[in-house]
Amino acid sequence: MRSQFFSLWRKGTEAPDSLPAERRRSFEIMAEIYLLALCVQLMLAPVLFLVGRPILGWLNLICLAGYVVALVLHRRLFVATALAVKLCVFLVFVVVVGVVITANQASLVYFLLFAEVEMMLADLRRRTKIVATGCLVTLSLGVLHLPPLHGVTQSVSGVDTFLADLGLGLVFVMLCIVILRMLAITDHHEHRYRRDAMHDSLTRVLNRRAIFERASIYWKANREFAVALVDADRFKEINDNHGHSAGDAVLRHLAGLLRESLRSDDSVGRVGGEEFLMLLPGAGKSQGIAAAMRIRDRLARYPCRLDSIELSVTLSMGIATSEEGLHLRDLIELADRRLYAAKSAGRDQVVAEGHADAATSRNSQRLAQGVERALEADRG
Repeated sequence: MRSQFFSLWRKGTEAPDSLPAERRRSFEIMAEIYLLALCVQLMLAPVLFLVGRPILGWLNLICLAGYVVALVLHRRLFVATALAVKLCVFLVFVVVVGVVITANQASLVYFLLFAEVEMMLADLRRRTKIVATGCLVTLSLGVLHLPPLHGVTQSVSGVDTFLADLGLGLVFVMLCIVILRMLAITDHHEHRYRRDAMHDSLTRVLNRRAIFERASIYWKANREFAVALVDADRFKEINDNHGHSAGDAVLRHLAGLLRESLRSDDSVGRVGGEEFLMLLPGAGKSQGIAAAMRIRDRLARYPCRLDSIELSVTLSMGIATSEEGLHLRDLIELADRRLYAAKSAGRDQVVAEGHADAATSRNSQRLAQGVERALEADRG
C-alpha cells in the first residue's frame, strides 16, 4: 500500500519528457506543492465538520476541487493558469477563515507568505512575479487595516482559536516540507545533469571527455591500468545497408555488452562514432587480453538483432598498459596503433604487442588531442 502511494505520488509529480531540462525542477516542485496542499485540505475536511463548522467544511471541499483542477492544468503545462486557480481558491478559503469566521486578520499574513513562496518557486516570468507580489502585499495591508466586521465580536470561541492555531501550524509544517522537498528535487536534478554531462546520449556509457578525465586520474595517481580501444568492424556497411537506426541499435548493443563483460570498477566510454575506450584499473596485459576475449565470446553468443534481422558485427581491439608509455597520450596512441594493426590484419583481431615505434596515425593524433583537453580541464 505504501509503495503504491509513493508510486502514484511520483507519477503525479514527475515532469513530462517533452519539458525542457531547465524547467523540470520547477515543474516537479510545484506539482508536489499542489499534491501536498490537496492532502492537507483533505485531512482538514472532516475536522471542520466535527467541530461544528459546516460552512468551512463545504468551502474546504470547494478548495479540494480547485486544487485538483490546478494539478490537472499544471500537468498539461498551463503553469500560470494552474497557479492562478490554486491561489484563488486558497486565498478565498483563508480570507473567510481568518477574517469572516475567526476575526483574526493577523493570521492571514502567514497564509499569504506561503502563497508568496509558491509564486517564487513557480516557472513564471520575473515581471509576473513582481506584479503578483505587489498584489499580495496590498492585500495583506488592506486586510490588516480592515475595521471590525459587522456582527463579529472581538471575543472568539475556543473552536475558532483552535482552527486559527491549526491553520498556522499547518502552514509552518507545509513550509518545512516544501523546503525539504525542494532540496531533494534539486539534488536529484543536479545529479541527473552531472550524469548527462558525463555520458553519451545514445549509448549511455561515459562520453569522450569523461573517460579521458578518468584515465587522467589513474595516470596521476600512478595506478597500474590497461586501456583497450575497441572499434566495430565495417560499421559503415551496416548504416548503408540497414539505415542509421540499425547503426544506432548496434552501438547501443555493443555498449551494453561492454558494460556487462567488464568488472565493476572498470570503465567504458565512447570516444568516436563506433569506437570505445575501456579502462581496466589494476590490470596488466594478460588481464586486458582476457577481458577482450570475454567480450568477443559474449558478442558471438549474443549478436545484435533488429526485429528479425541479425546485424553481424565483429570487433577489433588494441590494448596497451600503463607502463608502456611515458605520458598518458603516448599510451592512448599506442593502443590506437595496435587497433589499426588489428584492422590491417583482417579485422576481428586483438593486438596487444609491438608497434611502439610505428608512425602516429591521424586517429591517434585526434585521441591524443582529446587527452590533452581532458588534462587541461582537470588542471583548470
